[in-house]
Amino acid sequence: MASSFFNPKGAATRFLTAICNLIIVNLLFIISSIPIFTLGASITALYRITIAIVAGDNPAVFSEYFKTFRENFLHSTIMLLLYAVLSGFFIFEIYMVRTMMEPQYAWAQYPAYFFLFALAASSLYSFPLIAWFDAPFKRMLKNSLLLAISNLPLTIMYIVLTAALAYVIYEFTIIPLSFLVFMGISLIAWFYSLFLKRIFEKNGAVLVQKDESGKED
Repeated sequence: MASSFFNPKGAATRFLTAICNLIIVNLLFIISSIPIFTLGASITALYRITIAIVAGDNPAVFSEYFKTFRENFLHSTIMLLLYAVLSGFFIFEIYMVRTMMEPQYAWAQYPAYFFLFALAASSLYSFPLIAWFDAPFKRMLKNSLLLAISNLPLTIMYIVLTAALAYVIYEFTIIPLSFLVFMGISLIAWFYSLFLKRIFEKNGAVLVQKDESGKED
């Protein structure tokens, strides 16, 4: 019984390994995101690890994380800046409509809400796409929008869940933040990765490494 429990191929060992990997990558994500402008590359590297874990792989967390971070830093950072600038513009537009225009023109803020939703939807797919696909920046941005539209129910679930988590953190700061620092961020990414794995495999991503015999690990 003991030997089967500690079998490297056993379910218990794989589960414990996945938990350890999530804790480690959570810490790496927090440390590498401290400069703020590196957040995009950190998200990309995070999804490289969590999707690999979901796919049944046992990634070398440190080397794979920093390799992905380094190789995709430019694209990820530009993507992050694009989302930040556009979101800031539309948020400012909403603020202007609410504070400086007459009530009968309140409808003018609705297009801004639509574009904010589109940006949020695109961002949920763009960084995982950068982690697993090699494509030009414009195509990556286009594909993230197409995936958001073609998987609209899932996209809405992502946004609602993320907004709910943000609300919980805002209302009950200490406990949620403590959990996020321990493993919460990587666990959330892992949950999203359950769905992203299926979507990416449909689009040709090879998510599980294979050994020399050609069998999946």
